[in-house]
Amino acid sequence: MKIKRIVTITFFLLFLASVAVFVFFGPQIRAALSPEVTYDYPNFAEAGGRMLNVLPSSAVWTGEDGGTYVWKISRSDEFPEPAFVVNACPLAIEKEKDGKVYFGFSYGSIDSSDAVAVGWDTDLKEGMCVRPER
Repeated sequence: MKIKRIVTITFFLLFLASVAVFVFFGPQIRAALSPEVTYDYPNFAEAGGRMLNVLPSSAVWTGEDGGTYVWKISRSDEFPEPAFVVNACPLAIEKEKDGKVYFGFSYGSIDSSDAVAVGWDTDLKEGMCVRPER
């Protein structure tokens, strides 16, 4: 009976210790495990007599459905601490020239104030936490 009590108390203390580690060090662990991405904001440029929005072509990727997308970086409150996550946004490219893509805001959900990932080293997934670097 005494051994059973010691084992129960030991497991309870280990549980409390693991909860304390998660509460106090969770944000640092999440930040250390999140991939670093470089970001930029869409700019305006003249193309073909029209003012269009422009991003580096490195920001655009092709989805499994053959559509073109960008990773939009936004702040998330899903976690106990503030975090940044990426979401795939469709992009209708009107023109591609000199390593830049030109598009309008009429399609998709990209706004001129939205940060867009332009460089990343690992495969990003929908809703993944990232560390944005300029």
